[in-house]
Amino acid sequence: MINRRHFLQLSALATWPRHAVAGKAGTTSDQAVPTLLSASWSDEVMSAGMISGETYQPIALPGRGHGIVALPASGEAIVVSRRLGSWLAKINWQRGEVVQLREAEFDRHYFGHAILTPDGKTLITTENNDDSSQGLLGIYDVANLKRIAELPTWGIGPHEMIWLVPGKILAIANGGVLTLPETGRAKINRGQMNPSLVLLEWPSGKKLAEYVLEDKALSIRHLARSHDGTIGIALQAEYAKAEQHLNAPLLALLKPNADQLQLAAQAPALQGYGASIAAVHDAQLGSQFLISALRGNQLARWQSDGTPLASLNLLRPAGIASDGKQAWISSETGVLAHYQMGGDTLTMCPMQGTPRWDNHLVLVKN
Repeated sequence: MINRRHFLQLSALATWPRHAVAGKAGTTSDQAVPTLLSASWSDEVMSAGMISGETYQPIALPGRGHGIVALPASGEAIVVSRRLGSWLAKINWQRGEVVQLREAEFDRHYFGHAILTPDGKTLITTENNDDSSQGLLGIYDVANLKRIAELPTWGIGPHEMIWLVPGKILAIANGGVLTLPETGRAKINRGQMNPSLVLLEWPSGKKLAEYVLEDKALSIRHLARSHDGTIGIALQAEYAKAEQHLNAPLLALLKPNADQLQLAAQAPALQGYGASIAAVHDAQLGSQFLISALRGNQLARWQSDGTPLASLNLLRPAGIASDGKQAWISSETGVLAHYQMGGDTLTMCPMQGTPRWDNHLVLVKN
C-alpha cells in the first residue's frame, strides 16, 4: 500500500545537489542532449523526471521506479515501479509533478515495464498473478489508468516487451524468474527457470510463437529491434556460483525467419548482467546492438548479425536511449555519455548533480 504521507514528505526532498560531474571516460561531448526521461534513486528519495541540457528535474515517487513510457504530445509520462512493484505513476515532467498514482490490483504486481498501443490510448504492463505465479499483461486506459483487462504472457516473470508488428504482434521477454510479495525480491525458482521469448497476437492474446535457450539460467529480460528486423535480447545470468557470471552470454538474437534463438560471441568479462539494450543504425556502417553491462563496467557492442565489437569502458552503465543513429547512456554514478556510430569512444555530456540513474533511459520524441 502506498503511504501517501511519506510520499508527500519525500516530495520536498527531491532536489539533487548541483555540483558538476567530471567526465569518467573519453572527452566532453558537444552534441546537444535531447529531452530524456529516467528514474533515479538515492538513500533519501526515489524519483523520476526530465533530463534537459545539463540538469535533471526530479519528481519524488513513492518507491523506486524502473521503466518509463512517454505519452505523446502531452508533457506526461507513466513510470512503472520496479520489480515487485505496487504502483503506476503518471507524471507531468514539464511541470515537475505527479498527476496520478495507481495501485496494483489485488494479487498482482508490476515488473517495471510498459508499452503503449500505437494510437497512444492504451497502456500495456507486464505483471505477475501472485496466486498462480503466471505472467500477465495488464491493460489500462491511458486517460485515467483504469484497468480494462488482462492477458497471459505464456511464461513466468515477464519483463520488457516491444512491438514486432505495431498494433498486431508483441514480442515479450518472459524472464523466467519467480518472485512473490511474501519473499520480496528473492528469486525463488533458481535451478527451475524456463525463460522464453513469446510472440503474442494483439489484442486476442493468442500465442503465435515461443523461443527458448538451452541454458535455462540465462534470464531473457530486455529487447530491442534493429533496422534489419533482428530482435536483440539482453540477458541476465542467474547461476548459482559467482564465477560463472564472468563471461556469461549477454546477447541472444532472433533473426528474421529464424526458428531458434542464437547466442552471440562477446568481449570478455561482461559479468552476465545486461541492464538495458538499444539498436543504432547507419547506412554505411549497418546496424548495431548496444548493451549496458552494468556489473562489467562496459558498454558492450555487436553488429546486428552477432559479430562482437570492442566494448567501451563506462563505470556502472545503466540506461540506453537511441534516436536510431546515436545513443545516450546513463550510469549509476550520475554520468550521461554519448555514443556515435563510427567512433570507439564515449563522450561525456556535462551534467549537474549526481543522481543514481535506474536501468532505463527514454528519449522524448517531438
